[in-house]
Amino acid sequence: MIEERERAADLLMAIWRGIPADYKSRYRMSIWQQFEDQIRSAAYTNNLGKFVNSLCSKTGATIGCNQTERNEAFAVLETAEAGPLLKLMREQTTLLVLMLRVRQQERREEWEKAHPREEEEAMEIGPLFKEGD
Repeated sequence: MIEERERAADLLMAIWRGIPADYKSRYRMSIWQQFEDQIRSAAYTNNLGKFVNSLCSKTGATIGCNQTERNEAFAVLETAEAGPLLKLMREQTTLLVLMLRVRQQERREEWEKAHPREEEEAMEIGPLFKEGD
């Protein structure tokens, strides 16, 4: 069951990453709830292809941001059993979205470590003017 959740989360993460930034920005206050509702709604089918197509059309998403992410998503689609995976998407949507949010937060923290803010860099350099100048 844990493996199925991970596979479902992998597929959903690829779709999440493919949602355009302007869409996420426009709905930033409710994007996660909206995504959860759209997953649940799209999962009422017996075909994974229809599920992905429906979810992508509702959000304007593509699958993944790069070829590696697309390959991972396609691997899930090729190997997963549609019935159990879609049932999981319908019944444990909230948990799956929470898993995505945790993953996304981890990615953000890694990125922030690798790209410190300009203010932090300026503080490390020191003040522009010395006292008494």
